[in-house]
This record gives sequence, C-alpha cells and structure tokens, in this order.
Amino acid sequence: MELTDQLGQEIIRRLSRYIDVAINLMDATGKIVASTDTARIKQIHGGAQRVIETLEAQQITKEISNQYSNTKPGVNLPIFHRGELAGVVGLTGDPDQVFQAAGMTQGSVEITLEQLYIQKQSFYQERQWNHWFHQLISNRETEDLEKEARYSLRADLKKAWQVLVFQTPSPYDFAEKLRRQAEELNLSPLFILPFQENSVVMPLPFHENLPPIKTDGPAAIGEPGYSAKGIYTSFQQARETLAIAGKAREIIHSGSLKMERLLSNITKDTFTEITEPYANRLNRLETPYLKTLDAFFNNDLKMSRTADELHVHRNTLHYRLDQVHKKVGLDARNFKDAIILQAILINH
Repeated sequence: MELTDQLGQEIIRRLSRYIDVAINLMDATGKIVASTDTARIKQIHGGAQRVIETLEAQQITKEISNQYSNTKPGVNLPIFHRGELAGVVGLTGDPDQVFQAAGMTQGSVEITLEQLYIQKQSFYQERQWNHWFHQLISNRETEDLEKEARYSLRADLKKAWQVLVFQTPSPYDFAEKLRRQAEELNLSPLFILPFQENSVVMPLPFHENLPPIKTDGPAAIGEPGYSAKGIYTSFQQARETLAIAGKAREIIHSGSLKMERLLSNITKDTFTEITEPYANRLNRLETPYLKTLDAFFNNDLKMSRTADELHVHRNTLHYRLDQVHKKVGLDARNFKDAIILQAILINH
C-alpha cells in the first residue's frame, strides 16, 4: 500500500494532534503528498529521495540541508508496508531532538497502513461474498459458485452448514457486533453480510451445540445442509421461519416449525379457496378466543396443559372451543379442522 494524497492528509491530521513539530509524508518517488505546512505539498523532497535510494534513515543538519532540494533540517525515515517501501516520513527540527519522535511517527504510520490494508481487504472480500451470495439465491446454480468460493475466495464449502438470519433495524451496525461475537465464540462463519434493508445473514459450519448468540431482534437458523446447495436451502428455511415466528427475541430453529413452514407454502389459490369462508369468521373472533386457539395448538391439542397455561378451568376451555366451533365452523379438537385453523392463523 502506497502513501497517497488523501491517505497522507488523514494520517497527518491524526498525528499532528500529538506531535508539535512539522511533519511531512512523501510517497515512494519523494513527492510530498501531505504536510502540516500545506505550501510544501507536491514538492519533491531531496532528503526523501536520498532515503528512497539507500532505504536508510537520514539525519539532515542545518549545515547540509542545502545539499538536498526543498529540504529543511530534521529526520527522514523510510516507511515499509509488507516488505515494500511505501514512502518516507520526515520531521522538521534539530535531528537530535526530533529523532525519537520521528521513530514513533514512522511506527504509527506503518501500523496505520497495515490497519487500512486489512480494512480494505476485508471490505473487498465482503463485496465478493455479497456478490456470491446474491448469485446463489438468484439462480441456485451451485457448481460454478463452489469453484468461485474455492479458487477466488479461498473457502472450502465441502461440509455441512447452517445459516442464521437476523432481523434488525440497523443491519450494518449489528453485522459489526456479530463479527465481534463470532470471534469471541470461535464460530468461524463463512461470512457475515447485511442483507436487504433489515437483515443480517451468517452461514456457520454445523455445530451440534451452538453457543448462545446475542441478538437484538428476531432470528432463525436453518437446518444443516451440505456445500453451496445446503447454504441456499438452510437460508430459505431460516427466512421462512422468521416470517412465521413473529417477533420473538430469540433464535428459532426451523426444524421446530416444520408443519408451520409446510402450511405456509400452500399455493395462494388453494389456500384462499379452502380457508376464505372460515378466515372471515375467524378474524371477527374476540381476542380471548384467538389466544385460546394459539395456546391449544402450542400445547399439541392437550386440554389439561392448555387450561393450566391459560389459568382457566377445563370446562371454560371446552366452552371457548365450542364457541369457536359455533362461530367459525371448525372444531379445533378435530384433527382435520385443527389443520385448517392452524393454516389460517399461520398465514394471517
């Protein structure tokens, strides 16, 4: 990574808060790209050119400063990034007095370049994964995408994956939080991507015992699936589960809602034809009856468990279910009627 005008000015802006002498940053040709003395920007710095030739620090005293063009007394040090010369940093002043500060400045610039490089690489990789993932969910063609993941993104997909989908009002902020969590929990996600306007997607290698993951909203996890095709399927399962699960602030496993997912995928025409007469009546029911149906289905049609959860007598529960039967035309205690009622409630 080389020192550019924009990058150099940002580094100068940060360093000048802590160093009270003039600072110059030169690129790998010796041109001043940033300086606390803006009049010197774009000048060729003779002392920097000497550093570039020798790859060694240069202390320039007042007596020899006129030997180098556009150079003042001070210290000039080479800046390296990943073994390559990236530029030169110079501090103006008595060499003996500014040498230590120059060394610290050199180290700060090299650390900053490495951090920016890592950020740039991470951003580039995120864009690659974003493109890859959208290709996956758009056309489902996995063979070429598996090759791209292996050769371009250096990722081995030949394993079982589970995809987590999180709903959040701030996907970019939550994605950053999730990356920190993943690192702390040693989760090794394939990627963590903001998706659409309110979601974050995270495929994980399958874990029998997934550690608890903090979420700031509804979340779901699909079932394990192998390679790219498995990622696609697990993602779709998690999305369907989120659409069904409502607003629970916990991670819902798609395997726990198989029946609900099945019913939610009935074709619209068939669903409307069968349920419309009952749905209109069901929508007119008072809230206690709807809550009773939810509790009854959540307790697997068990009368005693439902009555206990609702804190009502079994006779009261029977009365409410009788009223639902009378007003809607479906008896929740009858298996086939219960399926139709459940489908209406799921797709409501």
